[in-house]
Amino acid sequence: MVKLIIRDDDCNFFTRPEDLEHVYRSISDFPVTFAVVPEVTDVYGGCPDTMNNTIPRSVGENKELVTYLKQKLEEGKCDIALHGVYHGYKFDKDGKKIPEMIWRNNESDLCENLGRCKKYLEETFDYPINCFVAPSNQILKKGVKAVYSNGMNYSGIIASSFNREFSLKSLVNYIKRWSIRLFLGFPYPGVMNYGTHLEVNATNRTSYDFLKKLFHYCDKHDMPLAINVHYWHMRDNEEYYKGFFDFINYALAHGAVPTRMSDCFK
Repeated sequence: MVKLIIRDDDCNFFTRPEDLEHVYRSISDFPVTFAVVPEVTDVYGGCPDTMNNTIPRSVGENKELVTYLKQKLEEGKCDIALHGVYHGYKFDKDGKKIPEMIWRNNESDLCENLGRCKKYLEETFDYPINCFVAPSNQILKKGVKAVYSNGMNYSGIIASSFNREFSLKSLVNYIKRWSIRLFLGFPYPGVMNYGTHLEVNATNRTSYDFLKKLFHYCDKHDMPLAINVHYWHMRDNEEYYKGFFDFINYALAHGAVPTRMSDCFK
């Protein structure tokens, strides 16, 4: 049995409920996990709704969105994860974007900041937060420590640079992750236990053939399958996601169980 998860990143102050309704209209009962940005700025080339916004805007100020998501939560039809602080980028001297959890890595108040944002989302949505998603899926050792120090697990995967604290469990996870990647061509989809926290990767590849191959691997090995999408990209590129929705229907017809990301960590 495959626990099927949709992780939708970048929900923020500028998100319109009607956009979420529209992109998921064909699977309206699926409990999508929304990775929510608590205080969004301009995500530069990502979510176009945030373009040119230089002042952090708190998601709770969007009363319509909060009401919509709280209703979905009460019905068990969505889940919420913490997605950074601002999701803002900085730039190096060559103009290359530096993701938030990279440039925040050496901030002395990083752990406190993530704790504050977790509490803010919990109070805003009256819902427990047990998962963190790094903007651009990039994080370093101190960031991971700040995540689990605040009682959260992580949706992501260990990088080739071994961006986790060294331990026997992290070494085993590293070998497991990269051996699957090398021999099978996709990231390890199972739950990784680090002792301090759990991690589940979400693939950002949405082609039908790739997801079908990954699904049958997960089915054979009793692993979850998490898929990473962005509502704004789905809204603006509907044809691109036809294979994704075809796959979701295929997986459900073959016994997949719609699952919230938070339930993978229980």
